[in-house]
Amino acid sequence: MERLLPLVTKETGYAVCRELEREANNDYVIRLLERLEDENPCVAEFISRLAIQHEDPVGLSTAAALVYRLLESQAEADRLREQIGPGK
Repeated sequence: MERLLPLVTKETGYAVCRELEREANNDYVIRLLERLEDENPCVAEFISRLAIQHEDPVGLSTAAALVYRLLESQAEADRLREQIGPGK
């Protein structure tokens, strides 16, 4: 069966962690959520609705946005790997 979502590698996880660490405070997550509102409003609304029902809405929003970014980043890496071709 074909995988619908990418399998996130350790390398991609490390890369997203480095993105997060480069910015102070919650700026990275705030920008990510704002971009998500523009690019994928259904997911952004889902995160928002779930977060307001949770005792730690910031933590839940952060976790959800970071999982989205991990999948997005891995999909980008996989596309680049396909364009370059095997063994190159």
